[in-house]
Amino acid sequence: MAKDTFEKKLERLKEVVEKLERGDQPLEEGVALYKEGLELVKGCGSQLENARNEVRIVSEGLIKEFDALSELGDDAEEA
Repeated sequence: MAKDTFEKKLERLKEVVEKLERGDQPLEEGVALYKEGLELVKGCGSQLENARNEVRIVSEGLIKEFDALSELGDDAEEA
């Protein structure tokens, strides 16, 4: 499951939640589903955090590039 996409994990998590909410499975199956759900939540959370960090890095890089270009423009106007 580690190689599954975020969307696949989220879809499976929805299925697990639906099954648990129905409550029509034996105790052992319910516990196994609960454990699987926790792992899916952990995996999705990790992927979201990684994506958030990538966006932050790209955004900060673009802001720095923009600031550098702005400073170059200011220098050219002063000359």
